[in-house]
Amino acid sequence: MLASQRAGSILLLWMALLALAHALPWLGGYRHLELAQAVEQGTARIEKNEIGEVGDDVIRKAIQTQRATQGFWQALLLLVDLVFEPLALLLRALVTASLFAGIAALGGRPVQFPRTFAETSLAQGWWVLGSVVRTVLMIGLHRTSVETSAALFLPPGNYPATFWVLLQQVDAFGLLGWLSLALGAGRRGQVAWPLALLALLPIALFESLIRTAGFLLLEAGPRLSLLPAG
Repeated sequence: MLASQRAGSILLLWMALLALAHALPWLGGYRHLELAQAVEQGTARIEKNEIGEVGDDVIRKAIQTQRATQGFWQALLLLVDLVFEPLALLLRALVTASLFAGIAALGGRPVQFPRTFAETSLAQGWWVLGSVVRTVLMIGLHRTSVETSAALFLPPGNYPATFWVLLQQVDAFGLLGWLSLALGAGRRGQVAWPLALLALLPIALFESLIRTAGFLLLEAGPRLSLLPAG
């Protein structure tokens, strides 16, 4: 009971800190600027591709419609940053705790679910720390985005969006988080940590695929051009 209460308190703290780390770039105007720049890329495409093809009034209306979508994307991004991302901490802790407890039960070892859930909840701090570091760097460097992932090592150039977003999933703090979860399972005697890391791989890959699809939508969506009909 005490372990479950401890896990709940830890998760609430992490979720609050993560929401704060995501809220600061909004309050500082960085996320607004990034979104506005993305929407303007869509309007630029309309002007470039449709000038001379349709009337000026049609183009102006399309540009107005394009800019009007900024409110929708802003609401969606806020929902992701302040609700979905904090809830991901809870989901990840529950799934990994259940996985290790299940493996221990199958192997005839003590399940230790309350302790496991408390420790997997504590390990979510690595993901929170990553967000805090990126937020501090973003504000300190006055940049709309900062990388702590494998994408940081790419030389300057143009890359396919899917490739770029996939590399973003290979994040230093995320890797430390998954390693911490595996080491915890080994320390509790549920499963040897290399095998625990192997068991976590499908979960990490599934999460990366979900994030990749979501990020592609949120990155590409505001940049799509709402071209005039006819």
